[in-house]
Amino acid sequence: MATAFHWVPGDRPPTIEEHSLAKLQVLRRYLRAYFDTLNQDVRRDQFRLDLVDGFAGGGLYLHDGQEEPGSPLVMLEESQSADHRINEGRSKPLRFDVKHHFVERDPAHRECLRRVLQERGHLQERDRVALYPPQRFGDALDEIISDIARRQPRSGRSIFLLDQCGYTDADINMVRRIGERLPNAEVILTVAIDAMLNFATSQNIVSRLASRGFSQGAIEAVLRGGSDHRKALMQRDLPKLALDGTVFDWFTAFFIRPKKSRRELWFVHFSRNAKARDVMLECHWKSRNSFAHYGESFGPKMLGFEALERSQMPLLTFDGRDRQEMNAVLTEQLVPQLHRELRAGGLHLSGVLDHFGNRIAATIADFNKQVVVLRDAGEIRIVGPGGKPRSRSLQVIRPDDRIVLSSQLALPFGKR
Repeated sequence: MATAFHWVPGDRPPTIEEHSLAKLQVLRRYLRAYFDTLNQDVRRDQFRLDLVDGFAGGGLYLHDGQEEPGSPLVMLEESQSADHRINEGRSKPLRFDVKHHFVERDPAHRECLRRVLQERGHLQERDRVALYPPQRFGDALDEIISDIARRQPRSGRSIFLLDQCGYTDADINMVRRIGERLPNAEVILTVAIDAMLNFATSQNIVSRLASRGFSQGAIEAVLRGGSDHRKALMQRDLPKLALDGTVFDWFTAFFIRPKKSRRELWFVHFSRNAKARDVMLECHWKSRNSFAHYGESFGPKMLGFEALERSQMPLLTFDGRDRQEMNAVLTEQLVPQLHRELRAGGLHLSGVLDHFGNRIAATIADFNKQVVVLRDAGEIRIVGPGGKPRSRSLQVIRPDDRIVLSSQLALPFGKR
């Protein structure tokens, strides 16, 4: 967010808006869940991770007269907190080897960040914090990737936060490079959607978006529609096109509307792991009244933060009532599609997620619940690896269990 705010050494930090605070809240929650999820095994003796902030800014903001930590401090605070929290009560301590990479191209902003890190004692260990000279993130990317690959030759476990102000400083080509070279990398990318919409009225939108890494043929097909169709491309279809242009399998796409500027943003999370997608979605559900889902009830739409008092689009705030609505939609729309898939011989729960996971805001637990409901209704059976039916009291589907059609099934799903 370096170009959206201005830091001056010696002056008070800039004021932060609610939508930016919401982004930092999701980042903090996700990092906390990430550390806890990957370190449940008490036999593990070392945990390595690289955290990268490609647009680090000046380190601090003001909100209601109080200082608020920026994304670099959020990363450092959550790393330290996880070290203490996870090691508490362990007979064999877990060694945390977390390196933080901070890039900020504006010299004044970078100097403010350096002072904050220095004052808080974060620059004492170079193997823990790397503050790069002022430069564009794209110019530092290869060096960062190489350093992570050196530290973690096999896994490359890392999280890249690319919270740019526009949409040209970090793009799908960079996301692709990260994913291709680091097997366990994740990327959180923001994109200024309104900037893209401005190009939708020009004749060179195809070439400009194609240069950002999107499929030219797919863009041309969607742009043959009217203005509403072009907006649908930006708000719904480009995240899927972006995913197809990378090696990642999973994404969640949050939709952010700042209160003052009204400039719409994407907040997109790319990962190779279904569990990572699930953890991010859980953070999304916990941020009720901060993030929301625009468009039709639940489907291949956007997820987003609504800082405006009113919206021209249907808005779901992800409370308990919304979850009930989603489960109803799952029963009505997901089940007939699942029926067709099961005719081929059954699916694991992970297979259900593979087919439908990126299309709706349902978590693994939501899918599990629907499968149990269908089992209780007699429409499907759950069998173990050897084909033996699992207990009717089973509530949590195991990874190696299979979902198969019930031999008594006479009516299509959802038509009772």
